[in-house]
Amino acid sequence: MKLTKLNLAVLLAAYGLAQHASAEQASELAPVTLTASPINQHGTFDVPSQINVLTDNDKSAKESGSLADMLEPITGVNNLSSGSQSGKPVIRGMTGNRVKVLSNGQTTDYQAYGNRHNPNMDPYLAERIEVIRGPQSVLFGSEALAGVVNVMQSSLPYGQHSEGEVAAEYNTNNQEKMIGTKIGMGSDRFAVHAGASIREADNFHVPTVSSSQGATPSSVKSYDPLFVGEVLNTNFKNRAATLGMGYQQDWGLVELRFNHWHSLQNYLGIEADNTASEYEAVAAGQKLQNDEMQFKAEFFTDSDWVIKPSWSHIRNQREATHDLPFETMAQEKGEDHYLDVLVRRNDYKLAFEHPKIGGFEGELGVELTDKDQILRSGHLTPTANVDKKAIYLFEETEMDNWLVQFGARYDTHSVEAPINAQNEHFEHLGFFDETNNERDFGVLTGSFGANYRLDGNWSVAANLGQGFRAPSIFELYAGGEHGGVQAFQLGNPDLDAETSLNADLSLRFQSDKTQMVATLYNNSIKNYIYLANTGFYRYSEAEIESNGALDEDDLATRFAEGTQPSGTLPEMQAQQTDARIFGAEFSLNHQFDSTWSADLGIEIIRGEDTKQNRILPLIPANNARVAIHYQPKHWQNLEQQKWSLNVKLVDAKNAAGAYEPFSQFDSSVKVGTSSTRAYAVYGLSYQAQVKLDKQNLKVSAAVENLFDTAYIDFLNTYKGYTLNSGRNFKLTMKMDF
Repeated sequence: MKLTKLNLAVLLAAYGLAQHASAEQASELAPVTLTASPINQHGTFDVPSQINVLTDNDKSAKESGSLADMLEPITGVNNLSSGSQSGKPVIRGMTGNRVKVLSNGQTTDYQAYGNRHNPNMDPYLAERIEVIRGPQSVLFGSEALAGVVNVMQSSLPYGQHSEGEVAAEYNTNNQEKMIGTKIGMGSDRFAVHAGASIREADNFHVPTVSSSQGATPSSVKSYDPLFVGEVLNTNFKNRAATLGMGYQQDWGLVELRFNHWHSLQNYLGIEADNTASEYEAVAAGQKLQNDEMQFKAEFFTDSDWVIKPSWSHIRNQREATHDLPFETMAQEKGEDHYLDVLVRRNDYKLAFEHPKIGGFEGELGVELTDKDQILRSGHLTPTANVDKKAIYLFEETEMDNWLVQFGARYDTHSVEAPINAQNEHFEHLGFFDETNNERDFGVLTGSFGANYRLDGNWSVAANLGQGFRAPSIFELYAGGEHGGVQAFQLGNPDLDAETSLNADLSLRFQSDKTQMVATLYNNSIKNYIYLANTGFYRYSEAEIESNGALDEDDLATRFAEGTQPSGTLPEMQAQQTDARIFGAEFSLNHQFDSTWSADLGIEIIRGEDTKQNRILPLIPANNARVAIHYQPKHWQNLEQQKWSLNVKLVDAKNAAGAYEPFSQFDSSVKVGTSSTRAYAVYGLSYQAQVKLDKQNLKVSAAVENLFDTAYIDFLNTYKGYTLNSGRNFKLTMKMDF
């Protein structure tokens, strides 16, 4: 990573100004508490796991339609992005089905196999978001191999009068607008909470720099972006709503929540009619809908046991096209190349929390899952069903300066893609057959973690945990064109379950003015599943449709690189190896006095394919963040003012090799890039609260990408043909009532 003189000057000047600022009193950095275990509440510095919480003004300032964009400032968390509307959280180099995204502590299912499949929720409707880094398989099962993101709505307001807020947000870069509201009320016994949001945006814009516009598949290779200025086909429309209600008595409580999310999205792709034709933009429209029903209860017994049943039902529908925007995609609904996948999923859990026995408190639970995936049209992923069963035990104890947590879990997973008319395409082309269309997996996992307080400020935490993940339906049985990676994607019916052994060690310091965490971690993963370019090409579905000499059988034809005709896509397939992901994380928050404070975060990460002695694909670049904050005293009706200047510094990163997703943009595709250069991008923001008669008005203004820097992040899935977003002015206003 190289810092220019300007970067260094700004950072040093800001740090020096904060260091020498004076004030009569120092402000405290308040510790944040959360539910770090299923049985007790702890402070984030007291538990063995590495945990961050986003809530209150901090959450409000970072709110976005993209969950991962909000979480990216957390050290060890990155954003696998596709414009402003889509971002997948990356925790310690892993994403998708290795990061468990929870809604109010309960499972979600947003068909996370795709690089551009974002969590189906609007973070505005959440009250707090918790991120746990490191495997959490004992409590959360498969898919928690890298960590957990728990998106939590407001607690039901028992015993509170009616209260709520209205909110509005505007972004200049893509004309993104959001309006939302939340309201809650309750008595001692009954409570209800509701919220809704609308978020819409036009195409986003990038800096106008040199481009490769006019290039063809036979042109000399250019690493310039194909599109600059306005980036076509990146607009979206989102709707979200939530309703929660509960009843409590001395015997316990019962709560029920409903969540709805609907999205129309366009994604940018490129195509060329033949080797002499120019690359041009093509829209890949999507229509997404996610509906959740969540039930949970707690029943107290005379013997101090707590019985905790819960159930969640998910209906998730994904409709997508390869060459039409969402505005007109309905005209092809039901056709073979129109993808329509419906997922229905039920998760049942029965947990028994036991009182202290011999110094230990804990929870014993059983979980059942049934999931049906129905392919209603299209060819990407088949009709299939998944059945899961699990039993787990979690225990913790506090002894003097120690907090110890440990547990064990046994999971079984069964996956079946039936041989029927819906799956005829996959069987006919040889992607799977009756010999490999059913798979069963069973794994025992365990974890042990401890936090030891050396004194009132210092502590040491260590974790040793096993992770587990069964291959998804998509990884086993996919067989079709996937716009998310601009490729023809294949599953692998012979995949084994991933298992991991993670160890991390952290040194922590906490005082009234300073919070510091330094962590080293190593995650060794057996049977690591990754998506790799095979070196072959297949016809695209658009070519099959438009070329009268071709039919569906020609999708089975493979072409070696260099021999492929026009109208083909690179072939990618799920592969397996042994891997090791290791790194260091350092975060520091310091309050110099009552007005000045600073944050620092550094992430160093490396991923290795230990079986083949090469680098893992899609690992984030090393990065650092610095922020300086100035909080002046109240002035007139302005309270809680906060000015912030921040910079994100990211190292250069080379694509791992031809097997890396999007690596074709370093070679066979004549525009764009897969490898990326180092960059520094700045931001400036202001927050304040205006005291009105009986209401509080919260105002937040920000300039993102302050200097309109032209840069490409390694985890930007658009890096093959455009840049990251240019300068954006963002204004957010919230008023309570």
